[in-house]
Amino acid sequence: MKIACLIHSLDGGGAERVMAGLASRFANRGHDVTLITLGNGHGDRHELSPNVSRIDLDLMRGSTGWMSALKNVSKRVQAIRQATQSVSPHVLLSFCDRTNVLAGLSADSKIPVVLSERSDPNFQTLPFAWRLLRRYSYRRSGAIVVQTDSAASFFDGYQVPCHVIPSAVDPPPITITAETISESRQVIAIGRFAPEKGFERLLDAFAIINRNHPQWKLCILGDGPQRGSMQEQIKRLKISGAVSMPGWVNPVWSQLAESAVFVLPSHYEGFPSALLEAMAVGVPSIALQNQAGSRAIIDSGVNGILADDNAASIAKAIDHLIQDPGLRSQFSQAGQQVVNTFSWESMVGQYETVLRSVVNSPDALE
Repeated sequence: MKIACLIHSLDGGGAERVMAGLASRFANRGHDVTLITLGNGHGDRHELSPNVSRIDLDLMRGSTGWMSALKNVSKRVQAIRQATQSVSPHVLLSFCDRTNVLAGLSADSKIPVVLSERSDPNFQTLPFAWRLLRRYSYRRSGAIVVQTDSAASFFDGYQVPCHVIPSAVDPPPITITAETISESRQVIAIGRFAPEKGFERLLDAFAIINRNHPQWKLCILGDGPQRGSMQEQIKRLKISGAVSMPGWVNPVWSQLAESAVFVLPSHYEGFPSALLEAMAVGVPSIALQNQAGSRAIIDSGVNGILADDNAASIAKAIDHLIQDPGLRSQFSQAGQQVVNTFSWESMVGQYETVLRSVVNSPDALE
C-alpha cells in the first residue's frame, strides 16, 4: 500500500513520536511511505526509518491577523493537496486536530483521508473558526481514529466511521533495578511546558512533599512556553534546590530508570506516551483519574495510582509511594506489562486495517 502521512512536525511530544514510529513501521513492513510535514524538518526529535521518504512544506510561520490566518490556511491546504497529489498515495493519514482540519479540506475524491485525533477533543478546545472548519472537514474523511472511547463519543454526530486505537510503547532497552526502586529519591515528569500539562499543580504538590521529605528531588523533562512562569513558581515556593528542568532528553530511558516515582499531572491527554514509557521501564506511576487515556492504562492500586485533579491529592499519592517501598516494587513489576498490552505490532496492524477499509484501489489491498 502507498501511504502518505501528514503531521505538523517531528520536533517533540507524544503525537510526533507515534507518527515517526508508525511511518517507520509501515515502511519496514513493505509499504511505500512518504511523510509530509508542515514544518521545515529542522529540530526533529524522533528518528525515521531510511525507507520513509520526506516532504517538508516549511509553512509553520505564524499569522498576524485574521486575513493573514485565512491566507495561511488556504496556502497550507493547497500545499498539502499538491504534495499529496505528487506522491499519489492510496491513502493519506493525518495526525493532530488542526493538521487534520487542513487534511480534510485538502481531500479530493481520488485519495481517501484518515484523520487521527491525538488528544481528547472533549477537553482540548479549538478556537471557534477551527471548530466550524472541523465539523465540515472531518466529514470529508473516510475514517477517524481516536485513542479512547471518550474521544470517540465526541464524533458521534459526524457520520464517519470512528475507530479506537490506543498508542503503543517500545520495549525499553533498560528497566529499573530493585535497588533503584528502593534507594532512588527522584520524582520525574515529562512533557511540554504548556497549560494543559498541569505542571503548576505538580510544583504545588512537590512543595508539600519537600516540607516532609526534603531529601527527595523533582526532575521535569521538557520545554515550552511556560518555562518562565514555572521558574518563577519554583522560586516563590522556595524549592529551587529540589527541582531541575534540564530540557528535552531523547531517549528518556536512562532518566526514567534512575527515578523512583513518575507523575503525569496533565489536565487532559489523548493516550499518554510518557506514562506508557515510564511504566514500561518499571517506574511506579501516578496519573489523574479524570483522564480517559490514563484510566485505560492504570488500574489504580494494582499497577499505579490515579489521583484526583488537585495538588493535595497528587502530593498524597507521591507521599504514599515514598513511604511504601513494597508498593513501589509491586507497581514496578505490574506496570511493565504495558509493553504486552499496548504493543506496536497490534497498533500498526489496526491502523493497516483502517487504512485498507477506506481504499478503493485493489492493488492497495495486496
